[in-house]
Amino acid sequence: MPHSLKNYEGLYGDTRYPRSEGFMTHELLEVRSRQYEWFIDEHLHTNLVQLFFFTSGNGVVLSENRRIALDPPCVLLISSNTLHGFSFDPGMVGEVLTIQEEVLEAVFRSSPHILLELNGLKHFPFPAAGDAFRDLVDLKERLCRELPGHAPEKETSLQLLLQLLWIQIYRVSLASEVQIQHSDNRTLRYFQSFQKMIRQSLHEVRSVQEYARELNITTVHLNRICQGLVRKSASQIIHDYLTAEAKKYLLHTTFTLSEISYQLNLKDPAYFSRFFKKQTGLSPGAFRKQARAETGPPEPVS
Repeated sequence: MPHSLKNYEGLYGDTRYPRSEGFMTHELLEVRSRQYEWFIDEHLHTNLVQLFFFTSGNGVVLSENRRIALDPPCVLLISSNTLHGFSFDPGMVGEVLTIQEEVLEAVFRSSPHILLELNGLKHFPFPAAGDAFRDLVDLKERLCRELPGHAPEKETSLQLLLQLLWIQIYRVSLASEVQIQHSDNRTLRYFQSFQKMIRQSLHEVRSVQEYARELNITTVHLNRICQGLVRKSASQIIHDYLTAEAKKYLLHTTFTLSEISYQLNLKDPAYFSRFFKKQTGLSPGAFRKQARAETGPPEPVS
């Protein structure tokens, strides 16, 4: 049932993702694992993707009655909305990168097949720490060195390194016999399908009823699923996606409000302004002005 699934907007035990620190965080495995006596109960993250590097020790991944042995050196990738937990022997050594899903989607907007391949829970063992594992570790370490600094174009550099890292994992996945592990949980499957449908039809005007009909469930059932997993209604989730897309246009383009309203297929600029202010507390113009004061104007789009 939906209420039985533990969902965290941040890392395990945290109520919110520390967005002020950027779109990615790095943490040593022992920091959180020791705090919970090396046992992390099954849970999921709605909008976060995690990449674990294990270098020594022993542990097990728990996922929907599955137990996957971790025999370092190995890499574990866990996409959003994937139930997972851990049982580690004390002293297990590793690291975890946590990335906002929307950033990965933006980076691979023109190559969605990469994210499709790296979906669910994927475990990559490296019996001998050869070139493939060293290449992944090298890219991870370059990311980690870049994260705490304030070098020019830091975010661009991080996104490029992240892209290289994901491509390398994609190549490892294609060369391995690891299969994508699909969720056996019907609630999660409905929610994952709902999110995918929103992304695919974000520039259309579609009602909750239409999404529910396509999922072959009632609107009441869809709302119950959303409330149980993320404590939001189905319409709130749709509005969150629309707001995030609007922010991208406001932050990274010079489109007028009319043009953004057209791109999002909303009724008119006045409706868009009311919608955006209701969601964020700021008018689109005020949001853009505030963002420009902090980061400078965006480059014009062709």
